[in-house]
Amino acid sequence: MATISSAGIGSGLDVTSIVSQLVALEKQPLKNLAVKATNVQAQISGFGDVKSQISALTDVATRISDPTVWASRNASSSNTSAATVTATGAARATTISVDVDQLAQQQSVSSAAIAPGKVLGAGTLTIQLGTWTAEGASFTSSAASAVDVTILATDNIANIANKINAANAGVTASVFNDGTNERLLLSSKSTGAAEGFKVTSADTALAGLVFDPATPATKATGMAAAGIPVQYGQNSMARINGLAVTSPTNTLNNSLPGVTINLVSTTTKNYGLSTEAKAPLTMTISEDVTPAVKNINDFVTAYNTLNQTLADLTKFDAATKVAGLFQGDSVLVGMRNVLRSMLSSSSLGATSQRLSEVGLEQQRDGSLTINTPKLSVAANSGTSLQQLFTNNNNDPLTNGFALKFKVLGKGMLGSGGSVTNEAAALQKVLATNTAAQTKVTNAATLFETRLRARYSALDAQMASLNALNSYVTQQVTLWNKSTA
Repeated sequence: MATISSAGIGSGLDVTSIVSQLVALEKQPLKNLAVKATNVQAQISGFGDVKSQISALTDVATRISDPTVWASRNASSSNTSAATVTATGAARATTISVDVDQLAQQQSVSSAAIAPGKVLGAGTLTIQLGTWTAEGASFTSSAASAVDVTILATDNIANIANKINAANAGVTASVFNDGTNERLLLSSKSTGAAEGFKVTSADTALAGLVFDPATPATKATGMAAAGIPVQYGQNSMARINGLAVTSPTNTLNNSLPGVTINLVSTTTKNYGLSTEAKAPLTMTISEDVTPAVKNINDFVTAYNTLNQTLADLTKFDAATKVAGLFQGDSVLVGMRNVLRSMLSSSSLGATSQRLSEVGLEQQRDGSLTINTPKLSVAANSGTSLQQLFTNNNNDPLTNGFALKFKVLGKGMLGSGGSVTNEAAALQKVLATNTAAQTKVTNAATLFETRLRARYSALDAQMASLNALNSYVTQQVTLWNKSTA
């Protein structure tokens, strides 16, 4: 038969309450441990902010230390319909005049009118690239080999154009329809005098597709015949500050370091004639200080954010008597002092050697403010501002400020750095606290188990004594009745 038992039934004691109170006393250390754990977790969170902000400042310093971010240039043309200009960091600030005398062009020729669908006959066309001189007076072949195109007796103009294009001979073929007849159009794939071409054939059937004006026998019947327009390939020609330059394309990218000029239309009228009239345009190359100023602003913002966080974490508010999470902490206090000391250091090798000289002024609370007029003057004074941040003297005390903060930040965040060590120490404290709480909880659980076992045994003993007492009392009562 099952029995129903409950702690305290035998003894009459409130065992549950007694055990709960004794166990609560055993768990009392958990309160202090929990308070300490909350504080450590807050410190870990606060230190995480510091770590993130040091990383942000280091990233900005790393960006500023790269010379390429200072290489932005502005480039403008006074007449963009004639020529445009772009510039890279290799370009020097300068102003130049440009005369556009001649544009580069492709060679372009066409056949006489041919009835649509008409076939000319079988044969071979030979296409050779090279340079024409004096409007077709002579031809100098290029190093490229001549290309033969086989024409069948059944090929019409469209078929011939397709075969020329497939031959990859350096020319492009197309069919022009004037509404009545067709013409075969040929043009060189690239601009420039050296990209010209001639077309020859030993087959009479294809005489109308020959272009070789230097040979009188073919000139009269081929694409160079009178009345058929011809455009010869030519180089572009221009003058930069009066000095002649030429290019097989309409792009001049080797005349000045870092400067690319795109020719759009001519500015010189009657070039090379006695009636020549120049109308030069002006191109200006200047340093673009906008990215540099933005980088400096980003640096100041990142620094001030970190400085404020360090101040909040290490301060003591006398009015409220409340201390920051790291009030008096040697690592964070030392970190703030190092940052402030670095701001007041110098960078050797530049015209300006201190941040205050370019408008970055340190305040009493350690923050930076920007004197905009002063920074603007520095940003527009050649490379002085760049040198202040990027000079590498192989000395952390005198290097440019971007290098200083880059090295400092990476050192703090690296293995064995102060930030890494402090973060590890806080995690270790939290782990120790967690282990201590677990130990107290386990000990309290064992203590409760032992108490309940002891009170259960007491209940059983008290129940037995109570039963014996009842039996004795009953027997005495019976004995008294029998002797009355």
